[in-house]
Amino acid sequence: MEDNSREIVILLHGIGRTPFDMLAMAIGAKNAGFRVRNWGYRSRRKPILELASELEEEVQRLSSVSTIHFVGHSMGGLVARALLATRPPDNVGRLVMIGTPNAGSCVAEFLGEWWLYKKLMGPAGQDLRSGPRGIARTLGIPQCEFGIIAGGTGKRWGMNPFIPGDNDATVAVAETYLDGALDFLLLPYPHP
Repeated sequence: MEDNSREIVILLHGIGRTPFDMLAMAIGAKNAGFRVRNWGYRSRRKPILELASELEEEVQRLSSVSTIHFVGHSMGGLVARALLATRPPDNVGRLVMIGTPNAGSCVAEFLGEWWLYKKLMGPAGQDLRSGPRGIARTLGIPQCEFGIIAGGTGKRWGMNPFIPGDNDATVAVAETYLDGALDFLLLPYPHP
C-alpha cells in the first residue's frame, strides 16, 4: 500500500445526506493510505456559496497536510467546485465529482416552486435549479485537475423516464458535464 498519509481526502455528501452516506468511500480512501475527512455540513440550511465558505474554513485548519483532494457526491461536488473555482488552497490536489449537476438539475427546476420542495431542500435546493435561479452554471471551472463520474444506462434513455436523456434516476448525464474535466466515467449505477 502506498503511503499517502500526508495527503488528505475531504468527502462531501449531497443535499439531505450525512457523512454516513460516504462511509464506504471513506473506508476505501483510508485503505488506500489517505487520511480522510468525511465532512458533515447542513446541506439544506444554507446556500451553496455559504457552504463553500464553511468548507474553506475547514480547509484552513488542515495546514499540516501536503495535498488536499476533494470528492463530492451530487451537491457536494458543487460546494467543492464553488471553493476551487475562486479560492483554491495552495495545496489543492484533485477533485472528483460524482453525480454532480454541474449544469443544474432539471428535477430541481421542475420542483423548485413547490412549497414542499422549498421546505425540504431549503436555499441550496434553489441553487440546484437549472434555470436562472440556479447557480451551478455560474460557479466557474475548478482551478485544479478534476474528473467526473456519472451514473446512467449508456443509452438514449436513463433510469428515470421523466428525466430527458440518459440519467441516474436523479441527475441527467448531460447535467454532469463540465468543460476542462481531465476524465469522464459513466457507470451503470443510480444516484443515491
